[in-house]
Amino acid sequence: MGTLMIRCPETGRAVSTDISVSREAFAAMPVFFSRTFCPYCRVSHEWFAKDAWVAEAVTTVREQTGRRVA
Repeated sequence: MGTLMIRCPETGRAVSTDISVSREAFAAMPVFFSRTFCPYCRVSHEWFAKDAWVAEAVTTVREQTGRRVA
């Protein structure tokens, strides 16, 4: 599972849509249109599924163990 992401057209930063989905499920979805509030430029962006991607969760060693890695 990952998080569906879009790119802010104002800042170019990746923005989470807060939608959890697998790559396979997202690829099988029909074309759709949505809106997502952007915390960076503070407006709602309208986007199509073709403009989004699934970002897999990345965990660090610290998140996995609770210990700092030097």
